[in-house]
Amino acid sequence: MEKRRPGRPVGRSDIRDKLLAAARECFRQHPYGKVTTREIAEMAGSNLAMIHYYFGSKEGLYQAVLGDLARPLDEVWKSDEGQLSLESLVSTHYQVMAPDSDLNSTLTSALSVEHNPGRDFVLNQLINRQLPQFDALIDNLRASGELDESLDPALLRLSFLNLMWQPLMMRELYEQVFGVTMDEHFMARLAEHNCRLISSGLRGSRLTH
Repeated sequence: MEKRRPGRPVGRSDIRDKLLAAARECFRQHPYGKVTTREIAEMAGSNLAMIHYYFGSKEGLYQAVLGDLARPLDEVWKSDEGQLSLESLVSTHYQVMAPDSDLNSTLTSALSVEHNPGRDFVLNQLINRQLPQFDALIDNLRASGELDESLDPALLRLSFLNLMWQPLMMRELYEQVFGVTMDEHFMARLAEHNCRLISSGLRGSRLTH
């Protein structure tokens, strides 16, 4: 009879899903450094060995939680590269990264701490998915003669990232300073406004002659 490895679950088990659900709740409520694997295991009705078996470490579990949360957004960036309009890219991003979503609250927490594995996830898994889409959009505008060639591509990328991420990462400040409620309706209006603004800027003086 083949010997079972220590800590390996027998038969079909939903413990992995329970660990992910518990970790998702813990990381939503508290910063990464304040959450312990013991707390997660207890909430999931499991033990530390199962976290190690399924995810390797606390960081591995955290990355798995972020991956699950970001899957709808990630799918957008992986598909139809170069075919989505600026309006589609921005509105979809705002919908998935809704201010009251688990994804937004978890990533906001991750980005607020310098040494956090969530920062690497945002850079490597999300932003690196977005930039090729934006670059393709710029190439299409250039090919059609609609792009203001005086614009710096590097600065365009920076503006694009600000457009996508800043309203979501600074929700609390915006609501406090401007007295707005960044709900689904407001984000839809903001997406339309920002798209009109950046589209005019991309085309520059070509619109005025």
